Amino acid sequence: MRCQFGRLRFYGAAAAMIIACNATAETTDASDPVARLGRSFVSLALQLGQVPGHEVEVDSYFGPPALAPAPTAPPQTLAQLSEAAHVLQADIGREQQAAASERGERLLGQASSLASLIDGLLQPHLSFAREASAVYAMSVPAVDPRTTRRTLRALDALLPGTGAIAERLATFQVRFVIAPERRRAVFERALQGCRERTLRHWDLPAGERLDVEWTDSVPAAWQRYRGGGRSTLQINTQAVALVGQALDVACHEAYPGHHAQFLMLEQKAGSRGLAVEDTIALLHSPASVLREGAANFGIDLAFPLAERVAFDRQVLFPLAGIDPALAQRYEQVNALVADLSVAAVPILAAYRDGRLPSAVAAAELEDSALIGSPQALLRFLDDEGAYTLGYTAARDRVRRYVERHSACTGQDPWRVLADVVSTPQVAVLDQEAAQCAAHPDGTG
Repeated sequence: MRCQFGRLRFYGAAAAMIIACNATAETTDASDPVARLGRSFVSLALQLGQVPGHEVEVDSYFGPPALAPAPTAPPQTLAQLSEAAHVLQADIGREQQAAASERGERLLGQASSLASLIDGLLQPHLSFAREASAVYAMSVPAVDPRTTRRTLRALDALLPGTGAIAERLATFQVRFVIAPERRRAVFERALQGCRERTLRHWDLPAGERLDVEWTDSVPAAWQRYRGGGRSTLQINTQAVALVGQALDVACHEAYPGHHAQFLMLEQKAGSRGLAVEDTIALLHSPASVLREGAANFGIDLAFPLAERVAFDRQVLFPLAGIDPALAQRYEQVNALVADLSVAAVPILAAYRDGRLPSAVAAAELEDSALIGSPQALLRFLDDEGAYTLGYTAARDRVRRYVERHSACTGQDPWRVLADVVSTPQVAVLDQEAAQCAAHPDGTG
């Protein structure tokens, strides 16, 4: 299920496990204990994807087919998987004590998150904040009401008419709906623009390919990495109904978003291949939340406001049949709405923890965060819980990390972002990760 959240989108539709036999994974010595534990992690995660009702947990898999459970094998119960996950977590911890390594530390974090996820599925009891910490390695951000009020005042000045800001925003956005017969062409041109800008900064592998499938079988847009430089993007035309959504979805799902993120991951692995634990993408994991945040930050990195307005005027608005003179105000409004989206977090947390009734939460989401479909967002929260932080807090933490590390090391922001997504560096999700000890001239 997906629902709009300002300029952001929540991703949570059913996803099948995919095994691409031509994907590359590490060639390891059987005596390497960390590699062995990595294979155990993958096997356990794939078994979770076979539990009835929890197939969505494995978003994609492009590692060794031999690690997948046999099709005829009876699925494990959540209780059995929970026990196995905690045993694996302890085994990795002991290995780290005996011979600490960076890979082992990352694997320990992955196993800890998986164990917490399975426990939460087995006995849903975690608070929003505890789930964010245990499953996604994140803390819930504090929201400054003064910042929210300033953003609302700025929107009040930009939106024509009188009455509630939420109502005026909805009326304003109607003017930017793309006629259905134009949506594919607008999106394809937006995708081209996102790719061109990403290629200016990232050397993507030759032959990489994103196959776009237009379908009503998904409610919005869903990218799956197949391995070997290939992704499939399924997209519903309703996901790009507004002209601004075309660029958002194209950059988020493809370049420099999810498709490019996996390309960078494989590219950094080089000839040795990916660590086996990196060939599985779990829907509810710190790495997935990091990728969502990085994908949303990547939209603004590829198209800063002034350049986005110019691209709208020269390319997208004429193609969509919309007056280019409206582009400046449209993008100013969109940027403010995106900034305001984090104001929804404390409301969502209060609702999730039972401290706020549904009707009250919906009203507050509409008034304070300008969520156009608050009930849909609450239903998404019911299903996905603290994963929603990927589109707000994770985005902001990736942005802060990239900007600070670029400033204090002299690295290009694109290079910093590439480093973040090609590991992936889930420590960036921590509030303190943006701190940088290097001097402004790049020395440490």
